[in-house]
Amino acid sequence: MKRILIIGASSGIGAAVARACAGQGWAVILHGRDEERLEEVRKRCLNDKDGGMSSVASECSRDGARSSGDADAGIELLLGDVVAWAEDPKSIPEIEPVQAIVWSAGICELAAGQMLGLKAIRRTLSVNLEAPLVVLSHFYRKGIIQSGGSIVLLGSESAHDAGEGFSVYAASKGGLASAARVLGKEFQRRNVSVHCLEPGTVNTPMTEKLVQAFGGLKDGHMEKMVEPEEVAAEVVGILSSRFRLRCATSDTVAKASQDKHGDTKPQS
Repeated sequence: MKRILIIGASSGIGAAVARACAGQGWAVILHGRDEERLEEVRKRCLNDKDGGMSSVASECSRDGARSSGDADAGIELLLGDVVAWAEDPKSIPEIEPVQAIVWSAGICELAAGQMLGLKAIRRTLSVNLEAPLVVLSHFYRKGIIQSGGSIVLLGSESAHDAGEGFSVYAASKGGLASAARVLGKEFQRRNVSVHCLEPGTVNTPMTEKLVQAFGGLKDGHMEKMVEPEEVAAEVVGILSSRFRLRCATSDTVAKASQDKHGDTKPQS
């Protein structure tokens, strides 16, 4: 049975990818920081999956995570803070090798260009750029991603075309896309492919919070949004086909939005 690790699986795109992969019969490791939310995703995955169930709980602390429990083929839970892992890779729990990793964890905090501060910039970069680079390097080095496996990073179209207030978020996703191209070259030594999927505005809890905080975002965005399930289908397509792309963009997702709403580009 194929095994996939989804970083940031408690909601949004990560949760949708988890359900899609479970429906394909994969053994899925759900990572997140909130055990209650992960448990809800696990239950939904089990409804889409024929097979057993397993839970691996991790005790989180500021210093990292420790895994406990026995893992059987099915749906596993893995708790941990990716920023803490990046700060101390030795704190990353032992994980059985997987054939695929999807990195969906990320944050978005809007700030006007004239109001940028180092603290907010570092907070975004630590989650969206530093953590995936350091943790994925550890996974590759330790053989957690198997030879012949695939890594999919969830980027954003904002890396190329972002609205006002998204400068830091766009920088973090642009850096992630650039890094994916280089990692794709380096990880080919073990036949590991690296992809960066870049959807436009996606109907996720993160987007909903941004809209609630900044009502102006509704203008020109809400009608262009795609659903997490559409992005998840793209991810499954990449994992199933093993395209040898160093950095893939979500052309199908973007086109689906354009077909419904015209030739427009979401900004976040």
